[in-house]
Amino acid sequence: MLTLDAAERALEILPELREAWRGVDCGKVDSLTAWAEGELGATVCAAVQNGLPGVDIPDYSEIEVFLPGDQEEGAWFAALAREPDPAYFVFAFEDGVWQLAYGPIPLLGKAPAEDAVPTGATDMIVKARLVPQQYLTYLTDPAGVSGVTFPAGDPVRTLLEELLRTPKKARPDRVSVDVRLATDASRTLLLADGGALVFHAITLVFTQKPGAGRRALRHARYGSAAVKAFTGKAKAGKITGSEVLFLTTRVSKAGKMTTIGVRRELAHITAG
Repeated sequence: MLTLDAAERALEILPELREAWRGVDCGKVDSLTAWAEGELGATVCAAVQNGLPGVDIPDYSEIEVFLPGDQEEGAWFAALAREPDPAYFVFAFEDGVWQLAYGPIPLLGKAPAEDAVPTGATDMIVKARLVPQQYLTYLTDPAGVSGVTFPAGDPVRTLLEELLRTPKKARPDRVSVDVRLATDASRTLLLADGGALVFHAITLVFTQKPGAGRRALRHARYGSAAVKAFTGKAKAGKITGSEVLFLTTRVSKAGKMTTIGVRRELAHITAG
């Protein structure tokens, strides 16, 4: 049974993880992370040893813990750190220990009131589980045929515009973009007003090749230092980069989605 005391003790891994990233202790990073954060650590920490900047985890304080009402998906909880800047975290109990699964995910605007709804939330849980796939649908459906929508000014609308512009801006290079789930694991925190918060992650994969008759990229997406940190090569004729988008989505009682937290990290680069 997950208790508030157990969750608050689990928060102690945050300073440990901060020091592991700063000390480039990849074994420690691996033992303290799971889900999308674990996938990120597996690739990025090795590149940090070759000069790539590591994941920055500030010294967070004023952290409030929120326990989910439904534990069928395993022990986990969400937390909101208010200082130095508001950010969400998700912690999961994996392999017999607490690990950081998502976070920090910086908050955009004011935090909603996280008061878990104990009963009558079946419909919202179903809606919330569809959120990650709806993001994928939206980002791969520029014509809007699917009917998935986000409000004006939502970061995911800005992202779609970026993905549509990228191939044009890279000319004469050729760029393709793939959008996929970073992990199948998403978690839902029910809210007192009948809505919910959904924590999830998406991977953006950019493949860039020189234009016809060319051997080198004209507008390389990633700098030579980052390419070398991941691949050992300062330059490459073809590169594929993966970027992870960590998301907190507010779902209203009516099912409308708003992105209220986002963080984007370069996860991997391959050459050739």
